[in-house]
Amino acid sequence: MTTFVHLDGSNRIVLPLELRRAAGVPRGQRLRASATPGRIVLELEPECQGRVVKRGKLKLWSGPVPATPLAEAVEAARRYER
Repeated sequence: MTTFVHLDGSNRIVLPLELRRAAGVPRGQRLRASATPGRIVLELEPECQGRVVKRGKLKLWSGPVPATPLAEAVEAARRYER
């Protein structure tokens, strides 16, 4: 599905309902945005079933291990926010 969207006065984009339904994006879903010259790509952020917990000086993941490359997982853990 292809559609045109416009920026509002605050430079925000609203994705039409038909576009969200076609992409399978549920309400409240976080999206990851990346940009290259002339292109903006939106991707669904995967839903995690765990969280980072602090045990002494260590930070541990309490859920199942995600299927992401190790370097990407370490970088995401460094930028973790509650």
